[in-house]
Amino acid sequence: MVSRPSLLSGWTVGHVLAHIAQQGDSITRLFLAAELGEIVDQYDGGFAARVDAINQAASRTADEQVADVRRSIYALEGAIASAREGWFGSARMVSGIEVRVTDLPLRRWREVEVHRGDLGLAELDCAGPDSWSLDYVRHDLSVMTMQWKSRGSMGLTDLPQQIRTQSPTVRLAWLMGRVTIEGLAPAGLMG
Repeated sequence: MVSRPSLLSGWTVGHVLAHIAQQGDSITRLFLAAELGEIVDQYDGGFAARVDAINQAASRTADEQVADVRRSIYALEGAIASAREGWFGSARMVSGIEVRVTDLPLRRWREVEVHRGDLGLAELDCAGPDSWSLDYVRHDLSVMTMQWKSRGSMGLTDLPQQIRTQSPTVRLAWLMGRVTIEGLAPAGLMG
């Protein structure tokens, strides 16, 4: 199963699972650094090291992938549970932007939900935006809509009509660049 193609071009299911585990490790790294009053790069070695690590881990067996995802979940839960002063800190994402540590849990939730859909495993309800949880969609749609609106005049910028009539999941997927809507340019919010 891990060698099957995912919904991400050039990535197998193994690549997606490796990324989910390693992104969890990177958020743990940011939490631990913030607790020490430090700001570190999300991935030790930057983007290139992230890509290399994913490619190396992609060929592991399904059991190894699942064990690594679980390990990364437990490590992140421990880092979050033990954070005290770190919650007031900042973290540097792989893109180079600095964000508040308080933003990291949503960023992790987004990664897990979106990449769960990227697995392309319809038999496990892990295939595309329709597999995202309704709680996640409800929460992140408000965040992404605010980001969209913040790019224009205050109080005068709303989502395009073609998007406002779509389901919440489709609206969020469009804001994230995960779906296209005929006659509408991409939202351009994500990378």
